[in-house]
Amino acid sequence: MTWKRVELDLGAYVHYLQSKNNGYWKFEKKLPLVTDGQLRIIPLGVGAAFSSLMYQSNFIIVKGNDVLFVDLGTKTTLKLAEFGLSVLDIQDIMFTHSHGDHVGSSEELALKWRYLAQFVFMNKLKKKGESVPDYIKRIRSDGLLRPRLHIPHLYMQQLWGWTLRAGLAFSEEIDVSGSAMELTPAHFFEVKNPRKLDGYGVDSWEFNVGSIRIQTFVVKHVPDSAKRVTEAMYSVGMVIDDRVYISGDTRFDENTTLRFGDHCELCLHDCQDFPGGVHANYDEVMTLPPRIRKKTLLYHLSDGMLDKDVTKDGFLGLLEPAPVVYDFFD
Repeated sequence: MTWKRVELDLGAYVHYLQSKNNGYWKFEKKLPLVTDGQLRIIPLGVGAAFSSLMYQSNFIIVKGNDVLFVDLGTKTTLKLAEFGLSVLDIQDIMFTHSHGDHVGSSEELALKWRYLAQFVFMNKLKKKGESVPDYIKRIRSDGLLRPRLHIPHLYMQQLWGWTLRAGLAFSEEIDVSGSAMELTPAHFFEVKNPRKLDGYGVDSWEFNVGSIRIQTFVVKHVPDSAKRVTEAMYSVGMVIDDRVYISGDTRFDENTTLRFGDHCELCLHDCQDFPGGVHANYDEVMTLPPRIRKKTLLYHLSDGMLDKDVTKDGFLGLLEPAPVVYDFFD
């Protein structure tokens, strides 16, 4: 089994002016969300929350016709637009944790699927002779236009109660019993709870999106006072198809990296150039065994990491954003 770095040909990267002093950059060709069957990792950005140069570390995972979006940060919809994509291209998604650079556009995702998608897809879904009001009522009541959200039940309660409820629950009048009269996660998402796994020493789950297998595991991210994973708030790393290890946002934790990444072909590890806070810093990550460093690309980068030659310290390099992608072959 092997993998390679590929730079997709998306044509020229041009400035598109919508009106005077109002425009954005985009590629001439749309980013394809399909492969010839191989697993493909597409980094939409490689930066940390405070980076002003590298967007946010969110991913698209593609294998054949199967697609999973991992996180949707505050700036990520802008990056999607550069590739000719929007949140309406997201049918399966997971969130690693609730910081804004990972869930900041999740409200936009939910609202556009409930209130915009019904018009975008009307020609395909509206029945002959059906009035527009009846069509909208049917689409909403049947839940036909909802992205699938892969999320443990416990984290769904946190994400909804602490992040999404205020902006989504009171968007419309609904006919429900009880006094709350508010929308629920099920109005916006098809919620898919992953399977809980045992025997890993930390909470771990798995789910499939078609042929893509995802295993997630909790990591020691926040608060900075948490000495063990079991004391930390929900935040997860992941293993994709038993081939790619992604640390997720995490403070340095060699045991977790070895437990989940040692057998993988490629490792992606969170890294900043300064100590402190709730992320791994470069001096710490350099203590990983040489066998791990030589297959590790650093990501979720602080801007200062761009000044470092990490290959001199035995790392594979820095992760690069799309249109660079990483393809895995049997």
